[in-house]
Amino acid sequence: MQDAHADGTASETETVCPLCAVGCHLARGDGAGRARGVPGPANPNGRLCAKGANAFEAVEDDDRLTQPLVREDGDLVETTWESALDRATDGFEDVLDSHGPEALAFLGAPHCSNEENYLLQKLARTLGTNTVDNRARLCHDNAADALEARFGHPASTLGLPDLEASDLVIVVGANPAVQQPVAFNAFVRGSDGALVHIDPRANETTRAADDHLAPRPGTDALLLQCVAATLVADGDYDADFVAERTTGFEAYRESLAALDVERAAAATDVPVADVRRLAERIADADGVAVIAGTGVEADDGATVEALLDVLCLTGNVDREGAGFALFRGLNNEQGATDVGCRPDRLPGHASLADPDARERVEAVWGVEVPTEPGLNETEALGVFGEEVHGALVVGENPAVAKRDADWTAERLDSLSTLVVVDVYETETTEHADVVLPAAVGLEKSGTVTNLDRRVQALAAVADPPGNARTDFETLCALGQRLVGDGFDYTDPSEARAELRRVSPLHANVEVGEQWDYTGFDTPDGRAAFSPADVDVEVDDGDALALVVGSRAGGFGAADVSADENLHLNPADADARGLSDGDAVRVSTDGASVETTLTVEDGVREGVAYLHADVADPLVRAGAATVDVEAAGE
Repeated sequence: MQDAHADGTASETETVCPLCAVGCHLARGDGAGRARGVPGPANPNGRLCAKGANAFEAVEDDDRLTQPLVREDGDLVETTWESALDRATDGFEDVLDSHGPEALAFLGAPHCSNEENYLLQKLARTLGTNTVDNRARLCHDNAADALEARFGHPASTLGLPDLEASDLVIVVGANPAVQQPVAFNAFVRGSDGALVHIDPRANETTRAADDHLAPRPGTDALLLQCVAATLVADGDYDADFVAERTTGFEAYRESLAALDVERAAAATDVPVADVRRLAERIADADGVAVIAGTGVEADDGATVEALLDVLCLTGNVDREGAGFALFRGLNNEQGATDVGCRPDRLPGHASLADPDARERVEAVWGVEVPTEPGLNETEALGVFGEEVHGALVVGENPAVAKRDADWTAERLDSLSTLVVVDVYETETTEHADVVLPAAVGLEKSGTVTNLDRRVQALAAVADPPGNARTDFETLCALGQRLVGDGFDYTDPSEARAELRRVSPLHANVEVGEQWDYTGFDTPDGRAAFSPADVDVEVDDGDALALVVGSRAGGFGAADVSADENLHLNPADADARGLSDGDAVRVSTDGASVETTLTVEDGVREGVAYLHADVADPLVRAGAATVDVEAAGE
């Protein structure tokens, strides 16, 4: 391992924080569970957030799995690695013999390294199925799909330093001051550029903003279309960029011409003067950058499409200080997608239908790759026991999918073979036939890719407890048993070298570098506008729109400081006869939670805000709106 830090590599005592996608560098500190920050690309001042400072708590956690387990007479009992691997192999081979490879699902793995994710998808495909996925990818599927379709890759177009160079940063559906505080403080808060926050609730990011726009839930895209229509009407767009780098502009302009900006702004509940001020800020800025989080996912991608249109309209892509930053949550969420841990793409985001990509992969692997896209995790879970009869789950917990808990448990129990590789006992291990104890990120080598596409080296700065092993070792062992040749790697560097042979995206990227996002990697090399949907429809019903505060982090990163209260605007509380501190029930069809009410002006009218940990039963029930009443009524 190289002995450097600021270029993204790590020494034997320094590694990358395993808790979120920012990718800060750290080393073991002096206190129990403590880490100390080391200057790196994402934390140039060497600082860590509160969670990162406690990153080693998971290493020292007595509740971790330390021995392989197999189910005997209904109970999980300890066994040897050989026995557990044999049991897993026999179970998967029975499924293959009885139902064929499409009856297997491979679910992971945003906490796993690039090399581990690469092995997971290789194992699935060499066995004959493309049903391989990682749940975290689905957290940003609308944004990632839009970026891939419009610009060529499902990733941030800019690097974190570009945010510092931007004249204007627009944060939409995210709270990076809390979720990614090190990156926010290093590259946004201290910069000379302006900050605009678009969110229905004022929060820690709002406090640092120059302007806060709180549109009615469900109208973010309409608000941005108002901004775009204002820019076009005033001639404040980059005509050269539009002509040379985009397609579909005339149809887009015609659709915006049909938008009555004043009426639409009224529908968003944002004053038209604020719409014009944002348009003027964008027009006057030399570089405009967007930071987007999971809050942009709620409208099937319309908000992301509108944001990309504004960036293309003003030429704010593919240049310094400009672009779209997708602030992912988990530490290797980007890398898992990049290396092919998804059901519809090969490593490097290559299409399954691309004959050159298939030939390249098949020449290295020595097997034919299945051509039909597989099921994503949500789809696979829905057919457990029907079309899917065996699953390998690596660092994932599908038992807490956004579905009814009893239904999910029934689906897991319907599998004939369920093998789980994890650090802790989870809701999913309760249904497993085999449980294999895993190492955490601080106990493994390899690489991860952070939220701005930088490939960084991991170093094992601690040892796994008991007989726990890295996911890399476990996947190699399963691959050797199930496939044979092609899984006899001695260490992750060999898998990385193979990845570079099958993925042009990774071929010329050294550890410490970002993979390239220059230009638009689309069939014609241009970004396409799409006509804007300018229908103005507003639901003025009594139900409140549920807005969920997101989690960030991973193993050992429980958000103990998370606000568990329901937050309502004073007008909404008054309308329901409620007061600050009241016990309340928040409900939707099929689910409810009880909590305490906080009344605050920072939440706009019509919104019920809950942290994700509290809102989970409502989210599982598919709630978009909720009713609120005093508990006990």
